[in-house]
Amino acid sequence: MRRLTSPALPGIMLAIVILWALTAVIFLTGILATANRIESRVNVINSALTPTAQKLTTLPVLNKVVDNAQQIRDAAANLSPTIGRIADSAGSIDGSLKSVNDTVPSINKSAKQINASVLDIYRSVRSIASSLGGQPR
Repeated sequence: MRRLTSPALPGIMLAIVILWALTAVIFLTGILATANRIESRVNVINSALTPTAQKLTTLPVLNKVVDNAQQIRDAAANLSPTIGRIADSAGSIDGSLKSVNDTVPSINKSAKQINASVLDIYRSVRSIASSLGGQPR
């Protein structure tokens, strides 16, 4: 095997090192440009996410609201049969009240007649008491 001992060897080595350094600089410049684009995109994304992050603070409150709504729904499900019985009872009471309402006018008429009779009796008692010389009460 033959050794390279040419006087041009240091120049060739220098050219290779310069090409390697230039390639490294080009790659690093590309990486730097890409990093700058990524950084600008991150700033845009962060500025868009900041309002969303502030809105996310309401999530625990909304979770409590959901839990409360589920508890109310479960409690209301147990009320459905009771409400049905109440509605049936109200219908029955309504029917009874209608029949009572039909008899109330005759009861009212009788009460007025009794009141008139009591007034007549009271007048008679006063008349009798005054003729006997007593004081009516």
